[in-house]
Amino acid sequence: MSDSTRGDRRGKLSIVLIATATVVAGVSGYLVTLAVAQQAGLAAYSVFAVFWAVLYFIVGCLFGLQQEMTRAVSAGARAQLAPARSRVPVPMFVLLVAGLVAVVIAVSFPLWAIPAFGEDQLGLVVPLAVGAVACVAVSSLSGVLSGLGSWADLALIVGLDGAVRLAMILAVLALGGDQSWLAWGVVAPFPITVGIALFVARRRLAGALYVDGTYRGLLWNSSRTMLAAAAMAAMVTGFPALLSLFSAGVDRDYLGALILAITLLRAPLLVPLTAFQSYLLVFFASHATTIVRALVSFLAVVALGTIAFAGLTALWGEQVFVWLFGEEVRQVSDLLVPLVFASGMIAGLFVTGPAVLSRNAHAAYTTGWVVSAVVAVGAVLLPWPIGDRVIAALVLGPAVGLIIHTSSVVRGAWGTRSVGASGESGQTLLS
Repeated sequence: MSDSTRGDRRGKLSIVLIATATVVAGVSGYLVTLAVAQQAGLAAYSVFAVFWAVLYFIVGCLFGLQQEMTRAVSAGARAQLAPARSRVPVPMFVLLVAGLVAVVIAVSFPLWAIPAFGEDQLGLVVPLAVGAVACVAVSSLSGVLSGLGSWADLALIVGLDGAVRLAMILAVLALGGDQSWLAWGVVAPFPITVGIALFVARRRLAGALYVDGTYRGLLWNSSRTMLAAAAMAAMVTGFPALLSLFSAGVDRDYLGALILAITLLRAPLLVPLTAFQSYLLVFFASHATTIVRALVSFLAVVALGTIAFAGLTALWGEQVFVWLFGEEVRQVSDLLVPLVFASGMIAGLFVTGPAVLSRNAHAAYTTGWVVSAVVAVGAVLLPWPIGDRVIAALVLGPAVGLIIHTSSVVRGAWGTRSVGASGESGQTLLS
């Protein structure tokens, strides 16, 4: 068997492992949402959902740290024979970032904790801080393993984290635990998963104890990648927390039902696209000459999927929600179909983003997500009913981002064609 054949098989196996682990994590998160909403009630779920949203907003931000660690470790592996003038020990860098995250939460929580959780739930800040610090380790370790190409170990982290979290939440609900115990059940899988992964991959990690560069350089690169990740997280996992901050006077049951609808109706579109972000990036990079056609094709698939899902929601969405969660969710039934189309808009960004990055247009990629988040926040602040603000935020924000991303891809494609045409003309003149 040739090396290329073995490489192709390893590549396909890697895709299968990561996709399977992502499905396990996605289904686990879905079941956590269903279990808490059904057993704790919508009012309690609204608090839990905001805690979940704040935590996973931080997780989303730290995805940028994972990207930078992947880049640094991968670059070091490719240039391992070259003497490095400056090297940073990975464990010390992880401790530095964890300390910075803890300080930021400790300093800032008086600004957002009471509006988000309420005065009677301020104790949730403690498990939130612990989870955020532990997530620094998860993101860093995931980045290192990605940089080393240890896809099986990365799949272990993704799948195990979700499965352990589901088991813990079910155990807490069975024992009648309160909001605090639910919060600890959410964050505990982070250190557990890191400990198991470190033990399993300890030999492979020996080659990535140092990365080339300086602390300042790594922090600067990480801050830029986390900016784009933060904007993405604000539009997705952190959006319920954003709603909670700007929903003074809104009935808690209504807010819980609205957050539940947003969370469940975006999952069928966003979870698969999240799993295949890397695949899309590679696909667009390998189709650089026909990238516009490829982008239109993928966006068409997203549009058709959104229309089909919206049709199913229009027919049976209200009945399914009432069957699962009771009559209280009927109060947001008029928003179900619009929320599906809004989710489709965000799904479009999950397609255009990899297309932009495949052309190394990082500035356009970051700008698209950041402007989307800014527009969405602006829409949430409008003096409209909360449901109208949600739809406006989740449609207008992604729409602006889609324009920025697609414009970048089209301009880049025309630039490539112009260069190619110039080259062909030059060759004709010289022949």
